[in-house]
Amino acid sequence: MAEIPVIFVNSLAVRGFGNGIVNLAFSTAQFLPETVDGKAQVSAQEVITANLRMDLYCAQQVYEALGKIIAEQTSPAKKTEVN
Repeated sequence: MAEIPVIFVNSLAVRGFGNGIVNLAFSTAQFLPETVDGKAQVSAQEVITANLRMDLYCAQQVYEALGKIIAEQTSPAKKTEVN
């Protein structure tokens, strides 16, 4: 069985919907050295690294899953009683 790569993304670059299909393009920041006015610096470029296409049913599942994850990870911890 072929190994499926894991791709880290930094942002949602493009989103759209057409003909019943959700289209998402994710980007990743690439940090590149460059010289400006004789000084070395690092610039960031966003590069499209993943294109996802899915039907509306799958998009709804992703929406619900992300909503739950975000809610769980951004709510304060429950207080516990100390004896």
